[in-house]
Amino acid sequence: MHPADYPWTVPAVTGVVRPDGIEVGGLPSPEALAARTPVVAVGSNASPAVLVAKLGDLLATGLPVAPAVVTDLTVGHFAQVAARGFVAAAPARSPGARSELSVGWFDDAQLAALDETEPNYRREVLTSSCTWAGGEVVGAQVYVSSHGLLADEGEVLPLRPQAEVLAWLGRRLPDLAHELTHDRLVDLDVRERVRLVLIERGLVTHPW
Repeated sequence: MHPADYPWTVPAVTGVVRPDGIEVGGLPSPEALAARTPVVAVGSNASPAVLVAKLGDLLATGLPVAPAVVTDLTVGHFAQVAARGFVAAAPARSPGARSELSVGWFDDAQLAALDETEPNYRREVLTSSCTWAGGEVVGAQVYVSSHGLLADEGEVLPLRPQAEVLAWLGRRLPDLAHELTHDRLVDLDVRERVRLVLIERGLVTHPW
C-alpha cells in the first residue's frame, strides 16, 4: 500500500474481518457484540486490509465491522507525518457535525494489539452519538491524536487526499516544500523538522 493512497479504505460494509479478509454479511448477536469494545475508525483502521496487516491471526476470532454515523465529530489530519511518509487522519470535536465512518467491535486481544500500533494516539470514549443499522453503539471509543491536528487560525483542516494535504503544507511551509514528498518524508529528520515548524508557525490545534 503506497502512502499516496492513504487511508486505503474501501466503502464501509457490514461483515466480519478474518485473517484472509472480510466476510460480508450479518454480525454476531447483540450479546456477543456487547462483550467486545466498539472503536470508531477515522482513518486506515477502516480498511480490512490494514486490519489484517495489523492483527493477523488475532482475527481468527473475527472482528465485526459496520458503517456508522457519529455526531459532533469531524475528521482532520494528525499534526505529524507518519513513519511511512503520509499525514494520518485524526478526529476533532465539532458540534453539529455528522460523520459517516465505520465501527469495529474488538475483543481484548485484538484491542491490545491495535493499541500497540497507535503510539501517537490515545483511546477516548465518545461523548456524542454513534449509531449503526442495529441502533446506538454504547460506549464507542475513538483514537485521538496526542499531538494535535493541522489547522489554520485554529480551524481544523478537513481530511483530504494526500496530494492535497501535501500541497497545503507546501503553501504554508515554502522553505520545506522540496521535502514534502512521500519519499523524503520517510526520513525521521525531515519529519521532525516538519513537526517543529508546524508548531512554530501556529498550524496546530488541539480540538479534543
